[in-house]
Amino acid sequence: MATRDVLETLASTECSEAPCETCLPRFPEQNRLGEAFARLGVLPAPLGKTDFFQWVKFTLENPDEIWVLDRFDDHKMYHYVTYVGEPGTVPAFVVEVRWLDEFTELTDYSMIVRDADLQPIRSSDLVYCLSRELERENLIRQLNEKALKKYDEDCLLEAVEIIDLAIRLSGSGSAYLFNNRGLIQWKMGRIERAKQDFLESIRLEEENGDPYFNLGLIYFDDANHDLALKYLRQAVRLNPSDSQFLTELGHLYLEMEREQEALHFFDQAVETNPEDAQVDFHLGYYFLYKKKDPRKALKYYDNGLRKDPEDQFALADMAIAHWALGNKRKTMGIRRVLEQHQRLLPYTVSRLVYLNTELGDYERALKYYREALTQNEPFEPEWLHYNAALVYAKTGRPRKALDTLSLAVRVGGDAVKRRARSDEALKELKQLAAFKRIVGPSTKRRTK
Repeated sequence: MATRDVLETLASTECSEAPCETCLPRFPEQNRLGEAFARLGVLPAPLGKTDFFQWVKFTLENPDEIWVLDRFDDHKMYHYVTYVGEPGTVPAFVVEVRWLDEFTELTDYSMIVRDADLQPIRSSDLVYCLSRELERENLIRQLNEKALKKYDEDCLLEAVEIIDLAIRLSGSGSAYLFNNRGLIQWKMGRIERAKQDFLESIRLEEENGDPYFNLGLIYFDDANHDLALKYLRQAVRLNPSDSQFLTELGHLYLEMEREQEALHFFDQAVETNPEDAQVDFHLGYYFLYKKKDPRKALKYYDNGLRKDPEDQFALADMAIAHWALGNKRKTMGIRRVLEQHQRLLPYTVSRLVYLNTELGDYERALKYYREALTQNEPFEPEWLHYNAALVYAKTGRPRKALDTLSLAVRVGGDAVKRRARSDEALKELKQLAAFKRIVGPSTKRRTK
Protein backbone atom coordinates (compact mmCIF):
# COMPACT_ATOMS: atom_id res chain seq x y z
CA MET A 1 0.00 0.00 0.00
CA ALA A 2 1.35 3.45 -0.94
CA THR A 3 1.15 5.81 2.03
CA ARG A 4 3.47 8.58 0.84
CA ASP A 5 4.99 10.35 3.80
CA VAL A 6 1.96 10.10 6.04
CA LEU A 7 3.52 11.85 8.98
CA GLU A 8 4.09 14.90 6.84
CA THR A 9 0.86 14.88 4.87
CA LEU A 10 -1.67 13.69 7.44
CA ALA A 11 -0.46 14.23 10.98
CA SER A 12 -1.13 17.64 12.42
CA THR A 13 -1.92 18.76 15.94
CA GLU A 14 -3.81 21.67 14.40
CA CYS A 15 -6.11 19.29 12.51
CA SER A 16 -5.13 20.68 9.14
CA GLU A 17 -6.92 19.45 6.04
CA ALA A 18 -5.46 16.29 4.49
CA PRO A 19 -4.01 16.78 1.01
CA CYS A 20 -6.48 14.27 -0.50
CA GLU A 21 -10.24 14.50 -0.39
CA THR A 22 -11.51 12.58 2.62
CA CYS A 23 -14.82 11.42 4.02
CA LEU A 24 -13.61 11.55 7.59
CA PRO A 25 -14.42 14.28 10.09
CA ARG A 26 -11.61 16.40 11.44
CA PHE A 27 -9.61 14.89 14.26
CA PRO A 28 -11.37 15.79 17.54
CA GLU A 29 -10.07 18.50 19.79
CA GLN A 30 -8.43 17.53 23.06
CA ASN A 31 -11.45 18.19 25.26
CA ARG A 32 -13.78 16.04 23.09
CA LEU A 33 -11.16 13.28 22.95
CA GLY A 34 -10.80 13.36 26.73
CA GLU A 35 -14.58 13.20 27.25
CA ALA A 36 -14.89 10.16 24.94
CA PHE A 37 -12.15 8.24 26.72
CA ALA A 38 -13.38 9.29 30.14
CA ARG A 39 -16.65 7.43 29.42
CA LEU A 40 -14.52 4.30 29.17
CA GLY A 41 -12.86 5.01 32.49
CA VAL A 42 -9.64 6.15 30.84
CA LEU A 43 -8.10 9.57 31.40
CA PRO A 44 -5.37 9.97 28.77
CA ALA A 45 -2.68 12.60 28.89
CA PRO A 46 -3.18 15.45 26.40
CA LEU A 47 -2.87 13.86 22.96
CA GLY A 48 -3.00 15.15 19.41
CA LYS A 49 -3.39 13.54 16.02
CA THR A 50 0.27 12.64 15.63
CA ASP A 51 0.18 10.67 18.87
CA PHE A 52 -2.28 8.26 17.27
CA PHE A 53 -0.28 7.63 14.13
CA GLN A 54 1.04 4.33 15.54
CA TRP A 55 -2.59 3.11 15.55
CA VAL A 56 -2.73 3.28 11.74
CA LYS A 57 -0.69 0.18 10.99
CA PHE A 58 -2.44 -1.84 13.69
CA THR A 59 -5.87 -0.89 12.35
CA LEU A 60 -4.94 -1.73 8.77
CA GLU A 61 -3.68 -5.15 9.86
CA ASN A 62 -6.31 -5.92 12.54
CA PRO A 63 -9.57 -4.14 11.69
CA ASP A 64 -12.82 -4.90 13.45
CA GLU A 65 -14.69 -3.86 10.30
CA ILE A 66 -13.98 -2.67 6.76
CA TRP A 67 -16.55 -0.51 4.95
CA VAL A 68 -16.33 0.54 1.31
CA LEU A 69 -17.92 3.57 -0.29
CA ASP A 70 -18.21 3.83 -4.11
CA ARG A 71 -17.67 7.47 -4.99
CA PHE A 72 -19.30 9.13 -7.99
CA ASP A 73 -15.82 9.88 -9.39
CA ASP A 74 -15.08 6.12 -9.63
CA HIS A 75 -12.97 6.24 -6.50
CA LYS A 76 -13.51 3.67 -3.79
CA MET A 77 -12.96 4.74 -0.23
CA TYR A 78 -12.19 1.96 2.26
CA HIS A 79 -12.65 2.68 5.95
CA TYR A 80 -10.78 0.37 8.34
CA VAL A 81 -12.37 0.61 11.79
CA THR A 82 -11.23 -0.53 15.23
CA TYR A 83 -13.39 0.10 18.26
CA VAL A 84 -11.83 1.36 21.48
CA GLY A 85 -14.78 0.16 23.55
CA GLU A 86 -17.88 -1.80 22.56
CA PRO A 87 -18.11 -2.88 18.89
CA GLY A 88 -20.18 -0.51 16.81
CA THR A 89 -19.86 2.40 19.25
CA VAL A 90 -17.67 5.43 19.67
CA PRO A 91 -14.87 6.09 20.25
CA ALA A 92 -13.67 4.37 17.09
CA PHE A 93 -10.40 4.75 15.25
CA VAL A 94 -10.83 4.92 11.46
CA VAL A 95 -8.22 4.75 8.72
CA GLU A 96 -9.28 5.81 5.24
CA VAL A 97 -7.75 4.29 2.11
CA ARG A 98 -8.54 5.39 -1.44
CA TRP A 99 -8.47 2.94 -4.34
CA LEU A 100 -7.84 4.42 -7.77
CA ASP A 101 -6.51 2.79 -10.95
CA GLU A 102 -5.03 -0.29 -9.24
CA PHE A 103 -3.36 1.98 -6.72
CA THR A 104 -4.15 2.37 -3.03
CA GLU A 105 -3.39 5.46 -1.04
CA LEU A 106 -3.85 6.15 2.64
CA THR A 107 -5.65 9.48 2.69
CA ASP A 108 -6.49 10.16 6.32
CA TYR A 109 -7.19 8.79 9.78
CA SER A 110 -9.26 10.04 12.68
CA MET A 111 -10.64 9.17 16.07
CA ILE A 112 -14.43 9.29 15.84
CA VAL A 113 -16.05 10.43 19.08
CA ARG A 114 -19.60 11.29 17.91
CA ASP A 115 -22.25 8.78 16.82
CA ALA A 116 -23.34 11.19 14.13
CA ASP A 117 -19.87 11.02 12.53
CA LEU A 118 -19.66 7.21 12.77
CA GLN A 119 -23.03 6.43 11.18
CA PRO A 120 -22.21 7.66 7.63
CA ILE A 121 -19.13 5.43 7.59
CA ARG A 122 -21.14 2.41 8.76
CA SER A 123 -23.96 3.02 6.28
CA SER A 124 -21.81 2.08 3.27
CA ASP A 125 -21.06 -1.51 2.22
CA LEU A 126 -19.60 -3.84 4.84
CA VAL A 127 -16.92 -6.04 3.24
CA TYR A 128 -15.34 -7.45 6.38
CA CYS A 129 -16.49 -7.99 9.95
CA LEU A 130 -14.20 -9.59 12.52
CA SER A 131 -17.04 -10.78 14.75
CA ARG A 132 -18.71 -12.52 11.82
CA GLU A 133 -15.40 -14.05 10.74
CA LEU A 134 -14.88 -15.37 14.26
CA GLU A 135 -18.39 -16.85 14.26
CA ARG A 136 -17.74 -18.45 10.87
CA GLU A 137 -14.38 -19.83 11.98
CA ASN A 138 -15.94 -21.15 15.17
CA LEU A 139 -18.63 -22.91 13.12
CA ILE A 140 -15.99 -24.37 10.81
CA ARG A 141 -14.01 -25.73 13.76
CA GLN A 142 -17.15 -27.20 15.29
CA LEU A 143 -17.90 -28.96 12.00
CA ASN A 144 -14.32 -30.22 11.85
CA GLU A 145 -14.57 -31.64 15.37
CA LYS A 146 -17.92 -33.26 14.56
CA ALA A 147 -16.45 -34.83 11.41
CA LEU A 148 -13.52 -36.25 13.39
CA LYS A 149 -15.92 -37.68 15.95
CA LYS A 150 -17.83 -39.42 13.15
CA TYR A 151 -14.45 -40.62 11.83
CA ASP A 152 -13.68 -42.20 15.21
CA GLU A 153 -17.13 -43.82 15.22
CA ASP A 154 -16.55 -45.20 11.69
CA CYS A 155 -19.51 -43.17 10.35
CA LEU A 156 -17.37 -42.20 7.40
CA LEU A 157 -20.01 -41.06 4.89
CA GLU A 158 -21.37 -38.63 7.48
CA ALA A 159 -17.84 -37.54 8.37
CA VAL A 160 -16.92 -36.66 4.79
CA GLU A 161 -20.22 -34.78 4.21
CA ILE A 162 -19.65 -32.69 7.33
CA ILE A 163 -16.05 -31.82 6.53
CA ASP A 164 -17.01 -31.02 2.90
CA LEU A 165 -19.39 -28.42 4.31
CA ALA A 166 -16.63 -27.01 6.51
CA ILE A 167 -14.34 -26.67 3.49
CA ARG A 168 -17.07 -24.87 1.50
CA LEU A 169 -17.68 -22.45 4.37
CA SER A 170 -13.97 -21.74 4.67
CA GLY A 171 -13.84 -20.33 1.14
CA SER A 172 -10.41 -21.14 -0.21
CA GLY A 173 -10.05 -23.85 2.38
CA SER A 174 -7.84 -24.39 5.38
CA ALA A 175 -4.85 -26.72 5.51
CA TYR A 176 -6.07 -28.58 8.58
CA LEU A 177 -9.46 -29.28 6.94
CA PHE A 178 -7.87 -30.86 3.86
CA ASN A 179 -5.53 -32.88 6.04
CA ASN A 180 -8.45 -34.20 8.08
CA ARG A 181 -10.54 -34.93 5.00
CA GLY A 182 -7.56 -36.86 3.69
CA LEU A 183 -7.64 -39.00 6.84
CA ILE A 184 -11.33 -39.73 6.31
CA GLN A 185 -10.84 -40.56 2.62
CA TRP A 186 -7.95 -42.82 3.56
CA LYS A 187 -10.05 -44.72 6.08
CA MET A 188 -12.76 -45.10 3.42
CA GLY A 189 -10.22 -46.71 1.11
CA ARG A 190 -10.19 -43.73 -1.27
CA ILE A 191 -6.41 -43.63 -1.37
CA GLU A 192 -5.94 -41.38 -4.41
CA ARG A 193 -8.41 -38.81 -3.07
CA ALA A 194 -6.63 -38.92 0.28
CA LYS A 195 -3.31 -38.21 -1.42
CA GLN A 196 -4.81 -35.22 -3.25
CA ASP A 197 -6.20 -33.81 0.00
CA PHE A 198 -2.85 -34.16 1.77
CA LEU A 199 -1.09 -32.47 -1.16
CA GLU A 200 -3.62 -29.62 -1.08
CA SER A 201 -3.02 -29.25 2.66
CA ILE A 202 0.71 -28.97 1.95
CA ARG A 203 0.06 -26.36 -0.76
CA LEU A 204 -1.93 -24.24 1.69
CA GLU A 205 0.55 -24.61 4.55
CA GLU A 206 3.96 -25.92 3.57
CA GLU A 207 5.38 -25.81 7.09
CA ASN A 208 2.84 -28.18 8.67
CA GLY A 209 4.31 -31.66 9.13
CA ASP A 210 1.02 -33.59 9.48
CA PRO A 211 0.11 -34.05 5.78
CA TYR A 212 3.71 -35.01 4.95
CA PHE A 213 3.54 -37.61 7.71
CA ASN A 214 0.22 -38.97 6.45
CA LEU A 215 1.48 -39.21 2.87
CA GLY A 216 4.56 -40.99 4.18
CA LEU A 217 2.38 -43.57 5.93
CA ILE A 218 0.28 -44.14 2.79
CA TYR A 219 3.38 -44.86 0.73
CA PHE A 220 4.78 -46.96 3.60
CA ASP A 221 1.61 -49.09 3.48
CA ASP A 222 2.12 -49.46 -0.28
CA ALA A 223 5.74 -50.57 0.30
CA ASN A 224 6.86 -47.57 -1.76
CA HIS A 225 9.80 -46.94 0.52
CA ASP A 226 11.38 -44.18 -1.57
CA LEU A 227 8.33 -41.91 -1.42
CA ALA A 228 7.59 -42.92 2.17
CA LEU A 229 11.11 -41.88 3.12
CA LYS A 230 10.77 -38.58 1.26
CA TYR A 231 7.61 -37.52 3.10
CA LEU A 232 8.48 -38.91 6.54
CA ARG A 233 11.88 -37.21 6.48
CA GLN A 234 10.21 -33.93 5.55
CA ALA A 235 7.75 -34.34 8.44
CA VAL A 236 10.68 -34.86 10.82
CA ARG A 237 12.51 -31.88 9.37
CA LEU A 238 9.50 -29.67 10.09
CA ASN A 239 8.78 -31.18 13.53
CA PRO A 240 12.06 -32.63 14.83
CA SER A 241 10.70 -33.05 18.35
CA ASP A 242 7.56 -35.00 17.40
CA SER A 243 8.15 -38.50 18.77
CA GLN A 244 5.49 -40.02 16.50
CA PHE A 245 7.19 -38.65 13.39
CA LEU A 246 10.57 -39.86 14.62
CA THR A 247 9.23 -43.30 15.54
CA GLU A 248 7.56 -43.93 12.17
CA LEU A 249 10.70 -42.83 10.34
CA GLY A 250 12.66 -45.27 12.49
CA HIS A 251 10.07 -47.96 11.72
CA LEU A 252 10.52 -47.33 7.99
CA TYR A 253 14.29 -47.68 8.31
CA LEU A 254 13.74 -51.01 10.10
CA GLU A 255 11.59 -52.21 7.21
CA MET A 256 14.40 -51.17 4.88
CA GLU A 257 16.83 -53.15 7.08
CA ARG A 258 18.81 -50.02 7.91
CA GLU A 259 18.96 -50.73 11.61
CA GLN A 260 21.55 -48.15 12.66
CA GLU A 261 19.55 -45.30 11.14
CA ALA A 262 16.38 -46.71 12.70
CA LEU A 263 17.96 -46.84 16.14
CA HIS A 264 19.19 -43.25 15.71
CA PHE A 265 15.63 -41.99 15.22
CA PHE A 266 14.25 -44.24 17.94
CA ASP A 267 16.82 -42.75 20.34
CA GLN A 268 15.69 -39.26 19.33
CA ALA A 269 12.05 -40.22 19.89
CA VAL A 270 12.79 -41.55 23.38
CA GLU A 271 14.80 -38.42 24.17
CA THR A 272 11.96 -36.09 23.15
CA ASN A 273 9.22 -38.17 24.78
CA PRO A 274 10.44 -40.87 27.21
CA GLU A 275 6.86 -41.93 27.95
CA ASP A 276 6.00 -42.70 24.32
CA ALA A 277 5.68 -46.48 24.15
CA GLN A 278 5.65 -46.68 20.36
CA VAL A 279 9.42 -47.10 20.06
CA ASP A 280 9.21 -50.25 22.19
CA PHE A 281 6.22 -51.53 20.22
CA HIS A 282 7.92 -51.02 16.86
CA LEU A 283 11.04 -52.81 18.07
CA GLY A 284 8.88 -55.61 19.44
CA TYR A 285 7.16 -55.95 16.07
CA TYR A 286 10.53 -55.93 14.30
CA PHE A 287 12.01 -58.72 16.39
CA LEU A 288 8.79 -60.79 16.36
CA TYR A 289 8.04 -60.71 12.64
CA LYS A 290 11.28 -59.73 10.92
CA LYS A 291 13.92 -61.35 13.10
CA LYS A 292 11.72 -64.25 14.29
CA ASP A 293 12.97 -63.68 17.84
CA PRO A 294 9.84 -63.71 20.05
CA ARG A 295 11.85 -63.73 23.28
CA LYS A 296 13.56 -60.44 22.45
CA ALA A 297 10.25 -59.07 21.15
CA LEU A 298 8.64 -59.79 24.54
CA LYS A 299 11.27 -57.67 26.27
CA TYR A 300 10.23 -54.64 24.23
CA TYR A 301 6.50 -55.33 24.54
CA ASP A 302 6.85 -55.65 28.32
CA ASN A 303 8.64 -52.31 28.51
CA GLY A 304 6.14 -50.55 26.24
CA LEU A 305 3.07 -51.92 27.98
CA ARG A 306 4.32 -50.57 31.29
CA LYS A 307 3.97 -47.13 29.69
CA ASP A 308 0.75 -47.83 27.77
CA PRO A 309 -0.99 -50.93 29.16
CA GLU A 310 -4.10 -50.54 26.94
CA ASP A 311 -2.40 -50.66 23.53
CA GLN A 312 -4.29 -53.32 21.56
CA PHE A 313 -1.63 -53.76 18.89
CA ALA A 314 1.07 -54.55 21.43
CA LEU A 315 -1.16 -56.83 23.50
CA ALA A 316 -2.18 -58.83 20.43
CA ASP A 317 1.41 -59.25 19.26
CA MET A 318 2.55 -60.08 22.79
CA ALA A 319 0.02 -62.92 22.81
CA ILE A 320 1.47 -64.19 19.52
CA ALA A 321 5.02 -63.98 20.92
CA HIS A 322 3.97 -66.04 23.95
CA TRP A 323 2.26 -68.56 21.67
CA ALA A 324 5.46 -68.87 19.60
CA LEU A 325 7.35 -69.66 22.83
CA GLY A 326 4.79 -72.25 23.89
CA ASN A 327 3.26 -70.14 26.67
CA LYS A 328 -0.37 -71.15 26.07
CA ARG A 329 -1.59 -69.99 29.48
CA LYS A 330 -0.17 -66.48 29.00
CA THR A 331 -1.57 -66.37 25.47
CA MET A 332 -5.05 -67.13 26.74
CA GLY A 333 -4.69 -64.59 29.55
CA ILE A 334 -3.89 -61.83 27.10
CA ARG A 335 -6.78 -62.96 24.89
CA ARG A 336 -9.13 -62.43 27.85
CA VAL A 337 -7.73 -58.93 28.37
CA LEU A 338 -8.26 -58.06 24.71
CA GLU A 339 -11.82 -59.33 24.69
CA GLN A 340 -12.70 -56.93 27.48
CA HIS A 341 -12.19 -53.95 25.15
CA GLN A 342 -15.50 -52.47 24.06
CA ARG A 343 -14.23 -51.65 20.58
CA LEU A 344 -11.62 -53.84 18.95
CA LEU A 345 -9.41 -52.39 16.23
CA PRO A 346 -9.07 -54.17 12.86
CA TYR A 347 -5.51 -55.24 13.68
CA THR A 348 -6.65 -56.79 16.97
CA VAL A 349 -9.55 -58.62 15.35
CA SER A 350 -7.22 -60.06 12.72
CA ARG A 351 -4.83 -61.29 15.40
CA LEU A 352 -7.71 -62.83 17.39
CA VAL A 353 -8.77 -64.80 14.31
CA TYR A 354 -5.23 -66.16 14.05
CA LEU A 355 -4.81 -66.86 17.77
CA ASN A 356 -8.12 -68.67 18.11
CA THR A 357 -7.35 -70.73 15.03
CA GLU A 358 -4.02 -71.72 16.59
CA LEU A 359 -5.66 -72.43 19.97
CA GLY A 360 -8.26 -74.67 18.32
CA ASP A 361 -11.15 -72.45 19.41
CA TYR A 362 -12.66 -72.52 15.94
CA GLU A 363 -16.08 -71.02 16.58
CA ARG A 364 -14.49 -68.08 18.35
CA ALA A 365 -12.12 -67.64 15.42
CA LEU A 366 -15.06 -67.53 13.01
CA LYS A 367 -16.88 -65.07 15.26
CA TYR A 368 -13.98 -62.63 14.93
CA TYR A 369 -13.65 -63.38 11.23
CA ARG A 370 -17.28 -62.32 10.71
CA GLU A 371 -16.64 -59.21 12.80
CA ALA A 372 -13.62 -58.34 10.64
CA LEU A 373 -15.74 -58.52 7.49
CA THR A 374 -18.05 -55.79 8.85
CA GLN A 375 -15.17 -53.32 9.28
CA ASN A 376 -14.38 -50.66 6.71
CA GLU A 377 -10.72 -51.62 6.53
CA PRO A 378 -10.10 -55.15 7.81
CA PHE A 379 -6.42 -55.70 8.50
CA GLU A 380 -4.63 -57.99 6.01
CA PRO A 381 -7.85 -59.43 4.54
CA GLU A 382 -5.94 -62.11 2.64
CA TRP A 383 -4.77 -63.72 5.91
CA LEU A 384 -8.16 -63.23 7.54
CA HIS A 385 -9.69 -65.28 4.71
CA TYR A 386 -6.85 -67.77 4.84
CA ASN A 387 -7.22 -68.44 8.58
CA ALA A 388 -10.98 -68.80 8.16
CA ALA A 389 -10.33 -71.31 5.37
CA LEU A 390 -8.12 -73.27 7.77
CA VAL A 391 -10.93 -73.34 10.32
CA TYR A 392 -13.45 -74.57 7.74
CA ALA A 393 -10.99 -77.23 6.57
CA LYS A 394 -10.28 -78.43 10.12
CA THR A 395 -13.98 -78.61 10.98
CA GLY A 396 -14.96 -80.67 7.94
CA ARG A 397 -16.47 -77.96 5.75
CA PRO A 398 -14.44 -78.30 2.53
CA ARG A 399 -16.82 -76.31 0.33
CA LYS A 400 -16.68 -73.30 2.67
CA ALA A 401 -12.92 -73.78 3.00
CA LEU A 402 -12.41 -73.63 -0.77
CA ASP A 403 -14.69 -70.62 -1.22
CA THR A 404 -12.87 -68.72 1.53
CA LEU A 405 -9.45 -69.77 0.25
CA SER A 406 -10.46 -68.42 -3.16
CA LEU A 407 -11.16 -65.03 -1.51
CA ALA A 408 -7.74 -65.14 0.14
CA VAL A 409 -5.99 -65.83 -3.18
CA ARG A 410 -7.98 -63.10 -4.91
CA VAL A 411 -6.65 -60.55 -2.40
CA GLY A 412 -3.21 -61.94 -1.59
CA GLY A 413 -2.15 -63.56 -4.83
CA ASP A 414 1.04 -65.64 -5.01
CA ALA A 415 1.94 -65.24 -1.32
CA VAL A 416 -1.30 -67.00 -0.33
CA LYS A 417 -0.86 -69.66 -3.00
CA ARG A 418 2.64 -70.52 -1.77
CA ARG A 419 1.42 -70.76 1.81
CA ALA A 420 -1.54 -72.97 0.84
CA ARG A 421 0.62 -75.40 -1.14
CA SER A 422 2.93 -75.99 1.83
CA ASP A 423 0.33 -75.97 4.63
CA GLU A 424 -0.19 -79.41 6.17
CA ALA A 425 -3.51 -78.28 7.64
CA LEU A 426 -4.92 -78.23 4.09
CA LYS A 427 -3.70 -81.71 3.10
CA GLU A 428 -7.22 -83.07 2.60
CA LEU A 429 -8.20 -80.13 0.39
CA LYS A 430 -5.11 -80.66 -1.75
CA GLN A 431 -6.63 -83.84 -3.11
CA LEU A 432 -9.50 -81.87 -4.68
CA ALA A 433 -9.38 -80.53 -8.22
CA ALA A 434 -10.95 -77.27 -7.04
CA PHE A 435 -7.97 -76.67 -4.73
CA LYS A 436 -5.56 -76.99 -7.66
CA ARG A 437 -7.66 -74.63 -9.73
CA ILE A 438 -7.50 -72.03 -6.94
CA VAL A 439 -3.80 -72.20 -6.04
CA GLY A 440 -2.35 -73.71 -9.20
CA PRO A 441 -0.02 -76.73 -9.49
CA SER A 442 2.97 -77.22 -7.25
CA THR A 443 6.27 -75.92 -8.64
CA LYS A 444 8.18 -78.65 -10.51
CA ARG A 445 11.86 -78.82 -11.29
CA ARG A 446 13.10 -80.06 -14.61
CA THR A 447 16.33 -81.87 -15.29
CA LYS A 448 18.08 -80.27 -18.18
